[in-house]
Amino acid sequence: MLNWLFSKTPLVFLIQPFWRDEAFSYVMSQNSISKILFATAKDFNPPLYYIVLHFWQNAFGSTEISLRSLSFIFYWATVYVGFLILSEIMKFKFKKSLFYTLLIAINPLLVYYAFEARMYSMLAFLSTLSFYSLYKKNAALYLLSSILGLYTHYFMIFVVLAQHLLERYRQKIVLLSFLPWLIFVLINRGVSVGSFWIEKIQSKNLITFIGQIYTGYEYGLRFYNKTIMPLSLLLLFIVLIGLMQKKTRQFKLFFVWGLAIPFIILIISFFKPIFLPRYLIFSAVGLILLIALIINRLPNVFKVVLLTLLIMTTIKYNQLQIKERNKSDIRKATAEISFLMKNRDAVYVTSELDFFTVQYYLQKNKKDIYIWGKTYDEIPDFVGKALIDRDKVISSLPLYPNKAFILLPNGDYSIQSAF
Repeated sequence: MLNWLFSKTPLVFLIQPFWRDEAFSYVMSQNSISKILFATAKDFNPPLYYIVLHFWQNAFGSTEISLRSLSFIFYWATVYVGFLILSEIMKFKFKKSLFYTLLIAINPLLVYYAFEARMYSMLAFLSTLSFYSLYKKNAALYLLSSILGLYTHYFMIFVVLAQHLLERYRQKIVLLSFLPWLIFVLINRGVSVGSFWIEKIQSKNLITFIGQIYTGYEYGLRFYNKTIMPLSLLLLFIVLIGLMQKKTRQFKLFFVWGLAIPFIILIISFFKPIFLPRYLIFSAVGLILLIALIINRLPNVFKVVLLTLLIMTTIKYNQLQIKERNKSDIRKATAEISFLMKNRDAVYVTSELDFFTVQYYLQKNKKDIYIWGKTYDEIPDFVGKALIDRDKVISSLPLYPNKAFILLPNGDYSIQSAF
């Protein structure tokens, strides 16, 4: 039973090895609060998630499961707020609210990042709570969720600006509350944001972007290619039906939340690439609520057909994720290296992408870890350069009998020394 749960259900993501971004979260959150503030000012995300993770691991430890469990809590909090929107704002009865909440709970994008030690589930929760409190005109909750959202991820700015266009409600206070952080970033980092890795948008994204928002699909995940197009067309068909329905306040809210924000970012990305589905995880919730609103207005026959197709396609996509979306495993190599290393040995990673991952898996050894075969200036900012000191980039081998374990990205390694 346990083998089935951790191999055939989304729980497989809970026990997979850490990848670079998750290991970076660990290393960042290991620092003092002041160091986190200064380091994130030079990086690509605000500090709140790392601060929360700092206290979380102090209380619950730093195992993979423990660190990922924080995101799992935010995932269920997002699902709960979605239920509140369905029952309190959309006025669905209890059973119907539970049914449509299921669509949120099985959403591939939300499910995947529920098991990753990154800020995306936290962003989904705070942005969903922000839209809920905006509609309910709960000033204190709106200010709290929106301000915390801005300090979690920079894309929350798009949420606040879109909300301002929908209904002007204290967004100026929210943005002013974020201004001190932006000034702090400019002082510590400067105007330049450094190198970035998101590729330019292609014309096919105009057709599939709605499916990307729903699933988190990114080009390069080739095993989804046959699934993303039919799913996108199904979602587009449902939205077109909605555009022919009466436009209520709820429809406008969910349309802007689930489609308008990501579409604007998509258009911007033809000039400056910033479109990445996981950065827009909040729109997955809005899109599901929009779909629920549209389908609920249809005759029962159409309702059953569309919901059956959507649920079956969603389950199929989730099955693909569970089977195919595996993180690279460097645990085995680091375990072997840890066993073989002596006191003054070191690990040299040949890819800067492995620097933080090796730090995480060798945390108990307190061994020296270096980046080998590159200069400091060749390392791009987006790999977490804010936490890489210049003296961690090395070009010389240790003198025998001290050894360097030179680790390749595929997990192979060699042992070398200078004589």
